[in-house]
Order: sequence, then structure tokens, then C-alpha cells
Amino acid sequence: NQIYVPELDRIVLGEKRGTRSFLNVKESRKAAITTRVLQLLHAVLLKRIHITKRDLFYTDVKLFVDQSESDGVLDDVATMIGCTRSNLHVVASDKGLVVGRISFFEDGDFIDC
Repeated sequence: NQIYVPELDRIVLGEKRGTRSFLNVKESRKAAITTRVLQLLHAVLLKRIHITKRDLFYTDVKLFVDQSESDGVLDDVATMIGCTRSNLHVVASDKGLVVGRISFFEDGDFIDC
């Protein structure tokens, strides 16, 4: 139920509406995951830090079980709020990617990149 709008360069909610029954375990679990993601995003925004999608997943592996669950809910939350994922201070990052200036010592040599 998400639509990409090129003029806004954003995904927005479509016209479909649905309801969830908390008597259904699957739907209750999805609501719990959504609530947890909202809680984590709130903490990130209050601290004014940025995290990766993978960081978000690893904060509660027992609840999320698979990263696709936390990723999907993250996209849902951004769409519901009407912003981008990066506005929520969550970035997708390749493994081992470093952004910015880095300097370090290796075997006595000073490396400045």
C-alpha cells in the first residue's frame, strides 16, 4: 500500500486502509515490532545520532528474528510519518564502509587518509 511519487522523491501511503486484530498472534507480533522500532527511533533522534539498518536490527534480535522484519517496519514507519528513512537518522550502509577523514597507526606507520 505504498506508492512512489517522483515529484516528491518519496514513498507515500496509498488509499487502502486495513485493521489489525490483536487476537491474531501474527498481527500482534507485527504491532509489537512496530512499537519497538518507534521506541528505538525515538531514542536515536533524541541522542541526535545516526545508525544503520543493521544496527537497528541488532538492538533486539530476539524480537526481529530476521533483518527483513525490522527493515520492512522501518519503511512502514517512515511512510506513515511522511518522511524518508534518512530523516529518521537511519542509513543503509555497506559492510566496512567508512565516511569522512580517517587516520591510524599500523605497524608503527602513521596512515592519514
